[in-house]
Amino acid sequence: MKSLLLFLLFNVSLNLEGAESNQQPNILFIFADDYGFNDVGYHGSEIKTPVLDKLANEGVILEKYYVQPICTPTRSTMLTGRYQIHTSLQHGNIQPAQPLCVPLDETIIAEKLSQSGYKTHIVGKWHIGYYRKECTPTYRGFHSFFGYLNGGENYYTHVKRNGFSEVNPYRLWRGYDLRRNEFVSTKEKGEYSTFMFAKEAQKIIMDHDASSPLFLYLAFQAVHSPLLVPEQ
Repeated sequence: MKSLLLFLLFNVSLNLEGAESNQQPNILFIFADDYGFNDVGYHGSEIKTPVLDKLANEGVILEKYYVQPICTPTRSTMLTGRYQIHTSLQHGNIQPAQPLCVPLDETIIAEKLSQSGYKTHIVGKWHIGYYRKECTPTYRGFHSFFGYLNGGENYYTHVKRNGFSEVNPYRLWRGYDLRRNEFVSTKEKGEYSTFMFAKEAQKIIMDHDASSPLFLYLAFQAVHSPLLVPEQ
């Protein structure tokens, strides 16, 4: 099923005691995975999304633009500002064993913001390539990374399982995929990823030194398959 990515961009006010006034806005960029047009409440859907509805009603809704139907092409475009045909990522998603990433001579938004004095962080899904270390977040302008590198995985075990495909042999990969910066992080096994990523984002915001502006790229796994949710 074709789907699109919904993103929210707004300024976060960090009114910390003793913090100096900063002219550069703090940016929280929320990327929600695999939403369809009618998967949000403010489009009249039967699916209830009160938090997204509130954010939309208090902000600006942008709907007259194009988006790609799958993960890697859309993410590469949003992070580089370049249409994916210029990065050779227009054909589909990067598979786990595929030697491909956003070209290293392309500039990602975190690199430019970092050069402008921002503290840059990514929480959640990457999925624009990791076949060499230079392709990974902390080598692409992000000061910290907590999340996973592939396209989807179990929300609780954080294990990615792909079977062999004669059509696409690069899909053959199975393993645990959760990292903090450049290292595997295992203490979060069993923790539901939506709660886990939200908690990490809150910690980054609360611990941020307000003498520098903040850029937080929060790329939730939800609502990407497999469809797993807590009972509540």
